[in-house]
Amino acid sequence: MDNSIDSLLLKVTSKRKEYKKLFNNNKAKEQLYKWLKSELAYTSNNIEGNTLTRKETRLVIEEDITSSSKPLVHYQEAINHARAFDYIIDIIKSDKKISENIVLDIHKRLLSGIDDYNAGFYRKCSVIISGSRVILPNPMKVPDLMKDFWDKYKSSTSIEDIIKLHLDFVSIHPFADGNGRCARLLMNCLLMCNDYCPIIIRPRDRKRYINSVEKAQLTGDTQEYTKFMLSRLSQSFDTIFDIFDNKNEIPQEKLMTIAKFAKEVGLPVSTIRYRVKAGKLKAALYTESGYMMFSAEQINEVKETGKN
Repeated sequence: MDNSIDSLLLKVTSKRKEYKKLFNNNKAKEQLYKWLKSELAYTSNNIEGNTLTRKETRLVIEEDITSSSKPLVHYQEAINHARAFDYIIDIIKSDKKISENIVLDIHKRLLSGIDDYNAGFYRKCSVIISGSRVILPNPMKVPDLMKDFWDKYKSSTSIEDIIKLHLDFVSIHPFADGNGRCARLLMNCLLMCNDYCPIIIRPRDRKRYINSVEKAQLTGDTQEYTKFMLSRLSQSFDTIFDIFDNKNEIPQEKLMTIAKFAKEVGLPVSTIRYRVKAGKLKAALYTESGYMMFSAEQINEVKETGKN
C-alpha cells in the first residue's frame, strides 16, 4: 500500500469530491454537524485525558444528562467543546475570515467555567508538556509569535498549509491550557471552510498523534506528522461515508451490535475490531454515535475466512 504524502493527497482530494456531493444541501450538512458536535468533543477531549465515553459525551451535550461517577469538569469540557464547535459552524455559515479574535473566542468557550482567568487570553506563564522534551517559547514571545503565525496563515487554503498550521499552533502553545483542543478546532474549521471533512483523531491513535507532533517539533522533520494527519483525514472521510452514505437503505432491525456479531462468529470483539481496522472486514453500518453494526449475511463471510 502506497502511503506516501503524494498518494495520500490524491486520496483525500478524490474523497473530497464525494464528500461535497454527499453534503451538497443544508439538511445533509445539519445532520453531519449534529454528529460531529459530539464525536469531535469525545475524541478531542479524550486525547487530553477526559474520561467520558462516547455515549456519555453525547448524552451530556444533547440531553444534559450526567453521572456522579465521572468528574464534573469532564462534563463541562464536553459541553464547552460542543459550544465552541457550534461557534465555528456559525463562522463557516457566515463565511467570516478566521482571525486572531475568533480563535481567542474559541479558546474562551473551551475554558469557560473551568479556568475563567485564562479563558481567551494568551498565557503569561511558562508551560511544559508532561513527559516531553520539547521546550516551549517564553510567554513574553507569544504575542509576537502569534502575530507572525497569523501573517503566515491568514490566507491558507491548501490542505498541507492547514495541517502545518495545527503543528505551528501547538508548538507556540499560546495558552496556559486548551492548546490542543483549540488547535484541532481551528484546523477543522479551516478544513470545513475548504470543503474537506474535519480530522477525527481516535483515542487509539493518541500515541501516534502525540509522537508525530513531538518528532516534528524536535527534529524539524514533518514527514511523519504530515502522513499521519493525511491518513487520519482519509479515514475520517471513510467513517463519515460509512455513517451517512446509504444509511437508510439497510433495515436497522436486521443489524446486530459488534458484541452480538462476535458471539455469532465465535471471535473476540477485539479481533473483529482489528479486522475492521486492517481492512479485512467492513461494518455494514455505523450509527450516528459511531458504533459499528453488522448484518447476518456477514456471519458466513467471516466464518469462511477462518478464525485465524
